[in-house]
Amino acid sequence: MQAFKKFLIREIVFASILGAVAFVLFQTILKDYYLPVFWILFGIISVFTAVFHYSIIQTEKKELSKFSSKFMMFAGLKMILYLFLIVIYAFSFPQKAKFFLISFFILYVCFTIFEVIITINYFKKK
Repeated sequence: MQAFKKFLIREIVFASILGAVAFVLFQTILKDYYLPVFWILFGIISVFTAVFHYSIIQTEKKELSKFSSKFMMFAGLKMILYLFLIVIYAFSFPQKAKFFLISFFILYVCFTIFEVIITINYFKKK
């Protein structure tokens, strides 16, 4: 549980910095491309990242022999949920879909890189 608490603190700091950068960009340079749903998307990706990391830690502690298959299962489930979210938004608001997809992709890449770095460091210490 200590590892997850450490992860949550790091994720909150990371999300705060990323959110501040996004806020400044959307108030200045990217004012025309701002979508109010961006902050909901930001929250969803943050929560999914935390849940996924928690499941990785729990799986590693309980069933090391099944770790790789569980990891792939959780990653696949996360991808399906993200795809479901994208499809729903794209069909509901086709005129805004392009900006939503770009925002989603940038957030996804940022949070994935963050999660991979933290996960690698976690397993190096073990």
